[in-house]
Amino acid sequence: MTRGVPEPRCESRRGAGASGPRGLPRDFWLLWIAAAVSGLGDGLELSAFPLLATEWTGDPVLVSAAAAAAQAPWLFLGLPVGGLVDRWDRRAVLLIADGCRALLVAALAVAVASGRGNIWLLLVVLFALGSAQIFFDTSVQAVIPAVVGSGSLVRANSLLQGSSTVLVQFTGPAAGAALFAVAHWLPAGIDAVSYLLGVLLLAGVRGRFRPAPPSSPEETPSLRHSVAEGLRWLRDDPVVLVLSLATVLLGMGSAAAWGVMVLLARHRWHLDGSGYGLLLTAGALGGVAGSLIAAPLARRVPKRLLPACSAAGSAVAFGLLAVARSAVVAAILLAVNGLMVVVWNVVTVSERQARIPDALTGRVTAAYRVLAWGSMPLGGLLGGASASVLGLRSAVLLAALLLALAALLAGAGLAPLGTGTSRGSPRRTAERTAQGSADQR
Repeated sequence: MTRGVPEPRCESRRGAGASGPRGLPRDFWLLWIAAAVSGLGDGLELSAFPLLATEWTGDPVLVSAAAAAAQAPWLFLGLPVGGLVDRWDRRAVLLIADGCRALLVAALAVAVASGRGNIWLLLVVLFALGSAQIFFDTSVQAVIPAVVGSGSLVRANSLLQGSSTVLVQFTGPAAGAALFAVAHWLPAGIDAVSYLLGVLLLAGVRGRFRPAPPSSPEETPSLRHSVAEGLRWLRDDPVVLVLSLATVLLGMGSAAAWGVMVLLARHRWHLDGSGYGLLLTAGALGGVAGSLIAAPLARRVPKRLLPACSAAGSAVAFGLLAVARSAVVAAILLAVNGLMVVVWNVVTVSERQARIPDALTGRVTAAYRVLAWGSMPLGGLLGGASASVLGLRSAVLLAALLLALAALLAGAGLAPLGTGTSRGSPRRTAERTAQGSADQR
């Protein structure tokens, strides 16, 4: 029995003409373009939805709740979705998830245009969008290794991070703020179109991406057992476990700061909606630089050192941001943070994808992201509560503290990084499978 890499895709990847520019397969470029198109719409949301929230309420807690609503579903759905993704055709999951997101933002656009929107509707839509995103993100991280192979993961993830940064954080927020000034419903309407275009592009990806099924239906474990198997793998792999715990701290810290960033922009740096969009754009410029240097850094800097340094750089940037009085200084610090975030993402995601066996990719990825994304609502609410009691700057100082702790954890706990058994090890896969079967009995 194979490890679950789709047989039709394996043959086409190895065959002549399967590769596109830079040696990556044609289907990767379809995934990349689809992610870029959808990412542009996501970038519109990044500035337009917080601005929409501030139109309907000035309460920092509710504004932070809007920022947290899209991450909250990870606490409830992340683990079972990981088990389902390891049973279903992952390409089909991508198509359905993007289709649902298109319908959700289209409904929001209609509500805003008709004057029937409010902060509670926005919270519901954001929660539903976050639920669909769980299926999409878990599936796409399982599809990428099957499409490009383990040898090209850093390059593929650098390209994905680069396009995401340019469109989600650079072009999208500035365009979203400008469109919001024209008509409050317009960013959501264009976002719906971007998701539909993503569906059309994903439909062109060839083959099936379903993990290899058991040899007989009787061997199919329960969903609960499948989820537990993924949790055991994460627990027992020292590298992925340390990365997941550090990411919890990073997620909480980032959410604490970004939950009140729109209020800081308005009341401390005296920026309007367009200025806030430009502030986000500055952070994206750093992310673009990060996507360009991540792969060379990964080849030259020890893998144990690179994640710790990137987390420490973000901690310093947020610490200085708390005392920054100039919008220009704030923009520079957000650019530094953007660079550090992308370097962290490229290195840690590639390491995780290379280590996890294909049959467990959905479950382990979901468990990892439950910890990461599930911590963000807590961080956002803590940031909002801190801002209400102690002032807006306290939320950013809380972020700096949490990111510094993440840097210490990564530096102290990643000694085995790059030296452990990787995704392709038959011995490791066999050990995990044997343990899962024994536990099931």
